[in-house]
This record gives sequence, C-alpha cells and structure tokens, in this order.
Amino acid sequence: MDDSRIENLSELGLFLKGLGKVELLVESISGRYALIESTIEKFGYAHLLKRDKQVVLLYLCRLTGYKKAQLLRLVKKVVESGELERTIYVRENPNRIYGDVDIKLLEYTDAVHKRLNSIATKEILRRMSEVYHDTHYNLISQVSASHINNLRRSGAYKELWVNGTKAVEREIGETRKPQSNGKPGSIRLDTVHQREIYYIHAVDEVSQWDIIIAVPMISERYLLPTLKYILSTFPFVIFNFHSDRGVSMSTILWPTS
Repeated sequence: MDDSRIENLSELGLFLKGLGKVELLVESISGRYALIESTIEKFGYAHLLKRDKQVVLLYLCRLTGYKKAQLLRLVKKVVESGELERTIYVRENPNRIYGDVDIKLLEYTDAVHKRLNSIATKEILRRMSEVYHDTHYNLISQVSASHINNLRRSGAYKELWVNGTKAVEREIGETRKPQSNGKPGSIRLDTVHQREIYYIHAVDEVSQWDIIIAVPMISERYLLPTLKYILSTFPFVIFNFHSDRGVSMSTILWPTS
C-alpha cells in the first residue's frame, strides 16, 4: 500500500471518511510494524494534540486490524525506541523429554498434596530438587506449569490421588423390616410430632397390640423410662423391634455406659 500522497492530518481524515465500509488490511506482521513506524514518524505523533493522535490511531486501527490497547503499546514502543522488533519465541530445550519415571514422580507428588494447581505443583517439584537435593526430581523440576497439565493427561499418568473434598458413597448396610415369623414379640416403634408433643407408638406386627405414650421431647431422659414401660406392658416376650431410623432405639434401650 502506498500512502505517500497523504501529507497531512486533514487528508488523513478525508481518507478515513472515504473508506466507509471498505476493508483495507495489511496482512503480514512485518508490514503492519513498518506501517506503524512510518506513520508515527511521518506525522510526528509524539508532538500532536490529543484529537490529532486519535485520527492517526484510527487510521492505524483500520489498516492493521489491531485493537486500540494493543496498538497503543506498539505506538509507545515506536515513540520510545524508534522501531518495532518482532519477538521470536525460542524454546529453551526443544529436545527435553519427560519419561515414565518423571511422570510417576509427578503422580506421586499429586497424590501426596491432593493435586494442587500446576503453578503450586511446579514450585513443589523445584523445592524437591533445589532445596531438599533429591536428584530424582532434577529433570521433572524443570517442567513448565502449562506442561504439567499435559503430563497429567498422558497415558503414563494414572489418577490414583484422592480428592478429599468429594464424598464417596459406600453401601455398608440396608435397613429392612424385621421378620416376625408369625409369632408375637416383634414390635414396630414410631414417633409422631404434633406441636410441642412427641407420641411414641409401639405396635406388635402379629397381634397388633399397641400402646401410645406422649413425651415432651426426644431424648434419653424421657425415652428410656417410657420405652421400659412400653416393653413391660406387652403380654409376651419382645424378641425384635423396628424403629425405621426414626429413633436410635438400640442406644436408648442398651446404652454403652
């Protein structure tokens, strides 16, 4: 693109108005940098008024496609140093490979520390090598924080660590209704709450013999004498009871003390 005929800010403003919705974009990065450098130098950007700087920035935004914040950073570099240099990323050691032994050390570290984020994990690996002088960590301690997440997704890494924040359900038993086998003596206990009174209802599964007693609250102080009285009123031996998890009957009838 040849913009040498645009000699002042007035012509630059007319050029922008004439563009309208026409898209003009410099594709190469080197071409964009060259355009920014030449435009800043040509119009003496550092000495312009604020409104004139906005015209120059708008012009550069339209032709480079950069956002205003990014363009301001590039313009600042040109004003301070006079040129833009493209930074080329060079990997420190492109041949570094982390083997299964290193990945297992990472896995062990995650298991001990409950798998912290990659930045914290990298610091732990570094300290194991540099502070505690564990030579096994010399190579894996040099891993980048971003590459730790890649290693965690590798086939050699097995997620054996336990996350203590997540509950794991284990079936340890199942509550079932006791079998009476056709004989009286298996009673069902239940509580009913009505306003400030609790009703303890005991009924035999076979004979349907039942008794109801009211207590002010569910506690050992009131339930222990109540249940003893209930059991004494049945005209047969009680060999089983079912509380349906409503009351801890075994604790009340047979306290550990």
